[in-house]
Amino acid sequence: MTARSATSEIAVMKDASRSFGSKSVLAGINLTVAAGELVGVVGPNGGGKSTLLLLLAGLLRPTTGSVTVCGVDAHALSRTAVGKVGLVTARPGLYPLLTGRENLRHFGSLYGLSRAAIDGKVEPLAATLELTTHLDERVSRLSTGQQQKLSLIRALLLAPPLLLFDEPTANLDPLAATALHREVRRHADDGLACVIATHDLNAAEAVCDRVLLVDGRVLRELRFNEKRAPRAGPLLAAWQEAIGAR
Repeated sequence: MTARSATSEIAVMKDASRSFGSKSVLAGINLTVAAGELVGVVGPNGGGKSTLLLLLAGLLRPTTGSVTVCGVDAHALSRTAVGKVGLVTARPGLYPLLTGRENLRHFGSLYGLSRAAIDGKVEPLAATLELTTHLDERVSRLSTGQQQKLSLIRALLLAPPLLLFDEPTANLDPLAATALHREVRRHADDGLACVIATHDLNAAEAVCDRVLLVDGRVLRELRFNEKRAPRAGPLLAAWQEAIGAR
């Protein structure tokens, strides 16, 4: 695991809340994510996991409190500094009739990257993700897992300090899901700050440094040892206890 210090803080939420009209979705969220750290967010459907990630991405503003990324208001950052936050969702959001390479060149050009710069970034990432031989296939012919790998490469094109994952393995088979979770862990170990919302408790225990149990607010936080040793499901037990105690 990467050594961390107070100066390595990337994302900070302070008493952040979000309401839609009269409906409160999140209340009083306090969270700090450091460089080299992978934080999991688990909870029931409608518990606010996606809203939490959208606040970190700057795509939503908090109703109260603050959300900053690299010391800057997250919403302002999303409008003025494209590429500071990478977001991967359950739906890859790629153009199906274009090849993987064409998709990445298109999105990279929107970020202001030259074709040479895009290709230079894509090739090593594709090799690591075992996607090189599929880059020139139409996206519609790729498996969901391969499409998610393309989505991850797209998120990494500008080397963002913060990576967010919203149920990225929801539509993947177990092998593809395991491979993607390993890749998320690798990027955290390489120094990125990562947050993943997931329903997969086993994966959260296996790859995360700590996990927030969220249902409108943070019910509990669990920290795991650095060896990532197999455990007897403490996250599931804690979640059941937290839900039962509401």
